[in-house]
Order: sequence, then C-alpha cells, then structure tokens
Amino acid sequence: MIRFKTLRLSNIIYILVILALVVTVVYLSWRLLSGNPIGQQDVGQQEEQYQEGNQEDSQQVDEQVINPAYKSMLAGGFSAVATDGSSGGIFSILWNTVFRGDIRDPKTIMNYPMPYLEYSPELPDNGLGEVLEVAANYTDRNGIDRSESPIDISRMDSEEGKEQDVSDEIKIQIDGIQVDDNPLELTGDGPKILIYHSHSREAFKQDPKAPYKEASSEPFRSDDLKYTVIKAGSTLAQELTKKGVTVLHDQTNHEKNNYNASYTRSLETLKERMSEHDSLQMFIDVHRNAYNKNSKINSNNEVVIINGERVAKLMLVVGTGEGIVGGFKEKPNWKENAKLSIKLTNKLNELYPGLAKPVLYRKGRFNQHVSTNAILVEAGSTHTTLAEAERATKYLAEAISQIIE
Repeated sequence: MIRFKTLRLSNIIYILVILALVVTVVYLSWRLLSGNPIGQQDVGQQEEQYQEGNQEDSQQVDEQVINPAYKSMLAGGFSAVATDGSSGGIFSILWNTVFRGDIRDPKTIMNYPMPYLEYSPELPDNGLGEVLEVAANYTDRNGIDRSESPIDISRMDSEEGKEQDVSDEIKIQIDGIQVDDNPLELTGDGPKILIYHSHSREAFKQDPKAPYKEASSEPFRSDDLKYTVIKAGSTLAQELTKKGVTVLHDQTNHEKNNYNASYTRSLETLKERMSEHDSLQMFIDVHRNAYNKNSKINSNNEVVIINGERVAKLMLVVGTGEGIVGGFKEKPNWKENAKLSIKLTNKLNELYPGLAKPVLYRKGRFNQHVSTNAILVEAGSTHTTLAEAERATKYLAEAISQIIE
C-alpha cells in the first residue's frame, strides 16, 4: 500500500518563507555585485520623500566634495556604495541614515576611525585671532582665527600660554623694535578714542560684596553686562573724560547668541563708528585674561597694591596677523601697534611699578588692522574681581593721558 505524507499548513508556510528569503538574497546579491543596486522605483514612496528632501544636499556633495578619482576607485571596488544617491542606492541611503555621513565622501571614511578629524563645512568666526579665510571667522588672545577662532580656554593653563606663539622670525623683529618718547598726537574735534569689547560677556572672579549670576554652562561669563568687562570699560571712559580726553564707549554685546562671531561683529562696529566719527584715532578693545579652572595661579600674583588697594594687573596684546593657516588678506601694521603698546606698558610701570605685564604677541589679528593705534588690553583675569579691574582702568586712563597730546 502507498502511503501519502500529509504536510501541515504551518510547514508549507515555513517552506514558502524560506524560499522567498533565498530568492530575495540571491536577487539582491546579484544586483549588488552587478553594480546595479535597487533603484528609486524599487524602494517606493518613502525613499522618494527622502530624496526630495535631500536632492540639493546630495548634488552639492557630488559637485563640491567628492573627488572624481576617489569616486571612480570606489565604484570599481564597491559599485553599490559609489552609486549616486540621487539614483536611489539603497546601501548609500541606509548608510547615510544610520551613520549621518556620505560613504562616497573620503572625509567620512577618514573620520569614522579618527573622529577628531571630523570636519564641519560651517566654521564660525571668533576670539583668539584669525586664521582661515574660507572658514569665515573664529578667535581669542591665543591667536587662532578662521578669520578669528575661538579656542577652548578650559584646555589651556592661560591665554598667556605658548599655544599660539609667534614665529621665530617675528620674535627677532620684536627684539628690534625701537620706541621713542614722543607723545601720540590726537588732533581735531570730536571723540578721539573708541573703547569697545569684542568679548563683552567676559566676567571676573566672584566678589562676595557684588556677586553676579554666571551664564549657563559658561564660567566667568555673564549675560548681565553690569558685571562684565563693559563695566570696566565704562570706568576707563569716565576717567579719560575727567582728564579732558574725548571718548566714545561702545557697549554693543558682540557675543550675543554667537560667541564665534564676536570679532566679526566688533569689526563691523569699528567700521560703523569710524564712518560716523572721522575724529577717532585710537581704538581700545578691553578684555579680561582667563586661566584654566584648575590652574595653580596664585590670585595675589594677579594684583599689585597701589594706595593700599588691590589693583588687577594689566596686559597689552599685539596681533601680528600671521594666522594659524595662511594668515589674512588684510594684515595689521603690527610693529606700529607694538610701539604704542610698549610705550603704554612702559608708562604704566613707570607710574605704578608692576601694574603692567610684558606685552604679549600672538598670531591673531584682533581687528588691529583698522589702525596703527589699535590696542587690546587685558584688564585683570579670572583670578581678580571686577572691582580690582576697575581700579586698574583708572590707572590705565592716567597712563594714556600722559602718552597722548
């Protein structure tokens, strides 16, 4: 007798599923190896929406970022990956979605094992100098710039550190600078000196007598400008006015909503004020120095005692305009700026021994290309209080009044 084996429905479904999976794997493998992966027509409406939203970005990557030679080599070794995203390469889409990077871009390949090489097409500007013109602007006193680039000062012992030291050639030229005793002539009517603040939110060590609220996640910075370098700048302006020097104090918050644009914004302010007042002949950017929060700096070494009071030390900074990468199209006449800073430093120490630290030279530009009478002064530091910095600006005003006529 012949027996017929009956198959349960569940077994039939199981076999069909296995067959479907095998067929799918074989088909996809064939498409992948043949360099003709699943196209847009096969992935359906969801991919259509994805492509519509990213078509412009994909086109820019192909035209501006992907080197044709690299694309050709990638196509030969892994054609499915090299397929243009606009034609619907499913592998590329999955990669881009999961890893947020175009595998056809060599930077993506390099950045994956070495994330510190990660590149951003939108490098802002700001506070330690200025560097790479194509990257717009970035900066601070240690001299980086894209025109001017912010450096994380929490990684440095101080903005006086050697990280952005000038070249040996510049050091030789610094040693050869000769300074005369002739006063600086500020002629004409109207305001002669502009005081402004590229880093307007820089604040000081907390003072129990006048505590302030620090900005969120930003130690030694405050959104209340009554407790920042702007207040020290106001004192400087008042003291100069008392001595008969006509001053314009610009209190624009150049850091507002974007620290990395502060030097770009302060440059715009400089140009505006210069166009409004052709009498302006000296430009003073007032800052405060910064130290790492773990620095072993003794706060007592950041002050001098004058008339029985603690007074924050001052330091003048000169930008040579060398830049970190390529320098700047418009470079400052740094030697002339240096002569003024040296003259003022010497006068400060002549009147009040120890008040001024030696002039600091950095690769940045600090907007000092606008004039040969441009000064960046650090009034105090994160180890001094606002009151101590204000006292320093009073003595700074006296020294300035004695080197001008």
